[in-house]
Amino acid sequence: MDTKKILEVGCGTGHWLREFIKWGARPENITGVDLLPDRVAEAKQLCSEAVRIQCGSAAEPALPDATFDLVLQSTVFTSILDLGLKQQIAAEMLRVLRKDGLIVWYDYHVNNPWNPDVRGVKKREIYQLFPGCRITLRRITLAPPLTRLITPCSWLACYLLERIPLLCTHYLGVIRKR
Repeated sequence: MDTKKILEVGCGTGHWLREFIKWGARPENITGVDLLPDRVAEAKQLCSEAVRIQCGSAAEPALPDATFDLVLQSTVFTSILDLGLKQQIAAEMLRVLRKDGLIVWYDYHVNNPWNPDVRGVKKREIYQLFPGCRITLRRITLAPPLTRLITPCSWLACYLLERIPLLCTHYLGVIRKR
């Protein structure tokens, strides 16, 4: 893990960037990109100085081709309502990914009924965004309203309910170039 180069698209305040370091990644091999300047500033404060964090659009990252072994996106695509922008970001993720690298996908597949600016990304759309790729998806994460309701009473009930795919709101996926 210490030699792998990692990119997080939509890194926010750098939570996953710091987790990668805890798991053995070298800070100088980690890059994050986020659109929001306040989040980038906070990420730079919280992360090692060796972590590269860019403020800008993931649709136009200033990154060289075939650089990263791992590209992570966590709840980014559900916040993008424009299909063309989604396609551009997916293409950039593939462009910067090494031939034998992988993309880790974690995002909602259901709409948020309380937030019209968050739209789930269905399996079919993921396949369209990454044409010609090998894609493995698994439903995980018990629906947050259920989790908030049940957790105070029983962690075990949450654990068991999360085994029912119909009650899970996210896809965890691995995307590889062919």
